[in-house]
Amino acid sequence: MLKEEIKGINKKLILIILINLISFYLIFKLNIVIANNINLNELTLVKDIKGINYIIGFISIFCCFLYYYLYEDDYFYMLSLNYISIYSEFIFVEFFIKHADIIGLMHSNSVFIGLTSIFRSILLYLTIFNKNKITKLLCENRFVGIVFVLIINAICIITDLNITENYHYISNINILFLIKQVINLVTYSLILEVYVKYFKERKFNYFITFVSLSVMFLSRVLLVENLYTDINRMYALNRCLLALGFFIIIISLFLEIITKSKENRKLSYEVVSQKNEMDKLKEEEEMRTQFFANISHELRTPLNIIISSFQLLKMYDYNEEEFLKYYSKYKNTISQNCSRMLRLINNIIDVTKFDAGCFKMNFVNCEIISLVENVTLSIAEYEKAKKRNVIFDTDCEFLQMKCDPENLERAILNLLSNAIKFTSDNGNIYVKIESKNNNYLSIIIKDDGIGIPKKFRKSIFERFVQVDKSFRRNAEGSGIGLSLVKYIVDSHDGEIYLKDNNEKGCEFVINLPKIKLNKKMDNFEYNLHKKDEIDSKILIEFSDIK
Repeated sequence: MLKEEIKGINKKLILIILINLISFYLIFKLNIVIANNINLNELTLVKDIKGINYIIGFISIFCCFLYYYLYEDDYFYMLSLNYISIYSEFIFVEFFIKHADIIGLMHSNSVFIGLTSIFRSILLYLTIFNKNKITKLLCENRFVGIVFVLIINAICIITDLNITENYHYISNINILFLIKQVINLVTYSLILEVYVKYFKERKFNYFITFVSLSVMFLSRVLLVENLYTDINRMYALNRCLLALGFFIIIISLFLEIITKSKENRKLSYEVVSQKNEMDKLKEEEEMRTQFFANISHELRTPLNIIISSFQLLKMYDYNEEEFLKYYSKYKNTISQNCSRMLRLINNIIDVTKFDAGCFKMNFVNCEIISLVENVTLSIAEYEKAKKRNVIFDTDCEFLQMKCDPENLERAILNLLSNAIKFTSDNGNIYVKIESKNNNYLSIIIKDDGIGIPKKFRKSIFERFVQVDKSFRRNAEGSGIGLSLVKYIVDSHDGEIYLKDNNEKGCEFVINLPKIKLNKKMDNFEYNLHKKDEIDSKILIEFSDIK
């Protein structure tokens, strides 16, 4: 399997190299056609090409060093030495040799070896095969490396000029021409090696260096006099390609900066997201800790009361009269605290079932107006609610729709018990049904109690969330009631929210979709005569109201 993958990669590399060679040849021919058919010297930009090369050549070297410091890769430092060699050669030729002499050198191109090209081929070799002492020495002594390149470059240029001036004494010029072709072949092989490195690394910056070096190499290969109708056109094309090679590196760094900026923004976003996630987890952990502390308190308090009452009764179990006296006195307390514990345990079990996805909803077609009205009126008659004004109102007298009567009844009871807890004596509690919307029914439960602070309003339906003790000091609660209500409403494909207003009290809105089950056998008529059953549920739900 591994051998097949290696063979596949090798085939791809061979194919890519062949495509590259063909592309290079076609671009070579295209450049000659352009140079011979378009007078580049007449173009405004080309007239200033020398000054442009001065500027962008220097900037390209700076870009290579930026690449080096950006990636901390010696590859880019060695590459910058190549660009320093190219740029210093350009500066030396332009500043110290007159234009006429440059044209003369091009006339003598057959004997112009190009020692700087040989030197750059060596540098390119050291760049690619960097596991050697010379590369290590140059990278460890960066400033010395730059000076070394400048000195060798100057020696190569001066030697080339001396050979050119004395070419009459050279007996076999063809040997020099052959040397140049070998140098070109070796150089291009090294450039292809850079491309192979890019192919393996899958990195944009390696590809760009390959393109830039290819353009620089092309500018050197095109310096063949007999290919052009006018040698001045060859000079112009050479300088244009040189500028293009410099410009590619500059553009690549610009694109690299944009890419890095996007990566940094993405990374920053991920860091912020992770921080927010950690903060959220920390907050949930704190709420969970507080929740379990409150659960412990919720269980311990009624349990202590029951145990204390039992111990008191046990003291008088020998005296029937005294026993009955204390039993009559504490039986309601014991019953209330048993209901309180039962309510808490039921809530914990049901929330766990919802989380596990195994809470079963029994949906039927139910007359929902009667259901809500009956629950509300039963609460209005309840002893602990008598000091509050419980008001029911509806704009619809009859509506049959899909719901789970038992659980919906439980959700409404929970909201009403909260309203009673936090509404003072003679306060008002409103239960209103609105059916104006064709798609859903609204059940509104509103009170004019002490309300909920704004900082808690968005999180009150989350599990473990409780309002601070100063807000809850007159009433107990585990902090899972509203989360259970939300589970029930969500299971009905409805929504529940706390209306955001600055008025005193709270206003909860439940929106349930007006849909019916298709099967007639699932129809369910709410029984208004189950008063004992409703009273039992109220007793359990209101057990934590003092």
